Amino acid sequence: MEILSDNSPAKRTPNIIVHSGFIVTGVVTVILGPILPILIARWSLTDERAGLFFTLQFCGNLLGILSLGSLISWRGYGQTLAAGFTFMALGIATLILGSETLCLAGTAGFGYGLGLVLSATNLWVAETASARRAPALTILNLTWGIGAITCPLLVMLAQRGHWLGPLLFSVAGLALIHALVLMFMDIEPRSQRDTAVRSFQDAPPYGIKIALFGALFFLYCGTESAIGGWAAALAKRIESKTGNLWELAPMFFWAGLLIGRALGPFVFRRAAERTVLFLGLTLAIASNAILLWLANLSGAAICLVGAGLGFACIFPLLVSSLTEYYGKRARGVGSIVFALASLGGATIPWLVGFTSSHVGSLRAGLVVPLTACVLILSLLPLLGTSAAPSH
Repeated sequence: MEILSDNSPAKRTPNIIVHSGFIVTGVVTVILGPILPILIARWSLTDERAGLFFTLQFCGNLLGILSLGSLISWRGYGQTLAAGFTFMALGIATLILGSETLCLAGTAGFGYGLGLVLSATNLWVAETASARRAPALTILNLTWGIGAITCPLLVMLAQRGHWLGPLLFSVAGLALIHALVLMFMDIEPRSQRDTAVRSFQDAPPYGIKIALFGALFFLYCGTESAIGGWAAALAKRIESKTGNLWELAPMFFWAGLLIGRALGPFVFRRAAERTVLFLGLTLAIASNAILLWLANLSGAAICLVGAGLGFACIFPLLVSSLTEYYGKRARGVGSIVFALASLGGATIPWLVGFTSSHVGSLRAGLVVPLTACVLILSLLPLLGTSAAPSH
């Protein structure tokens, strides 16, 4: 009966809605990267000034995460996700306006929505998937990758066809549709109450464990956002010749992420989760280091794919470890950890722009995410003594 219940339409329908919504979320998460050169040209922005868009997106993200725990407790997952998609719709629609101030405000708005949707969806899947959290979270983030990889291509076509406005309104419309559906759908998890209670009781106390998880999420999310966010700007400066498809540069990074997450469920059957983490980070560090020295777009594309492959399974595994370690308490702990992740997203991409403006080279700015990758690799051994044993 348990198996039948898991495959019932009552469970399949919420899964379809949540996963399709995560495709839209992938588009919204990365959209600043491919349109950033357009915004820079529109208002003649410096790299430091342009970096404020990332900062406001992730400051809004931080506010969303800080309100996540109370919203889930008060209204449940469905209403929380509906609110998040509504803010995403309004914020994305604002980007078409001609005022820099309004665009910055809209960026903070869809950032708030992302803070609710990204965190709540990952926690929802982690709770409903139970013992198969890592593969389930990898598949969820694979759907996010579909949106992320599609976004740069859509922006390029829209920019060259002069229909960027309709594209943004279409994305906003899809987000609003998901908000309306989730507002009236019951998606609350109802699985393994006893296991959840035991996990909650056996979970270790707060303190150094949260600090470790928080540092890892801070560094990872900031690094991913910096590389994906600045890829188009770097590609445009590497080759300035006519016809340079710089808008597609972020697509190579998200393509690597997408391929890695598609392979994730198969990799987990043959390799330990900790091994996947170390090998992935090593590949990401090598790819980022080589990217700093390349002078052609084709070589940069290969490095961006390599970086995406290296990053592919890191976030799902960190969320899986967090949920497994804290059980149902992860709802509260997640607010703290995901908030630190948003601070990383607000800080590290901005530091790239700040360094680039003051040193005079975007390559110098990209040393920042490379350093963050090295720090993540140095912290991972501590996770082995802090996280609960894997399934």
